[in-house]
Amino acid sequence: WDDIGYSFLVGDDGNIYEARGWDRVGAHTLGWNDKSISIAVMGNFNYDLPSLLALKAINRLISCGVHQEKVLPNYNLYGHRDAASHFDSPGHKLYDLIKSWSHFKILTS
Repeated sequence: WDDIGYSFLVGDDGNIYEARGWDRVGAHTLGWNDKSISIAVMGNFNYDLPSLLALKAINRLISCGVHQEKVLPNYNLYGHRDAASHFDSPGHKLYDLIKSWSHFKILTS
């Protein structure tokens, strides 16, 4: 694929970087690219969580997407590993955290 496959990236400094954005099909997860928005948090989160700034940025980005009607208000949240089991993404620590978020869903095949 050309360029970054994700819709957005979030840095540990809380900055949000637009890659493909809201309106272009991603190239992040086979079978999900045309029906999802992807947010990559930059770093390795197997043993540590992202900064509070990064976590707040993720929340702001999703809220912005809902407000702009790019994300449904009743959206489902999955970890990358849920749809692409050969990945550890988003890292063990971050995955454990997002499992506690209200929109997280267990992906069933």
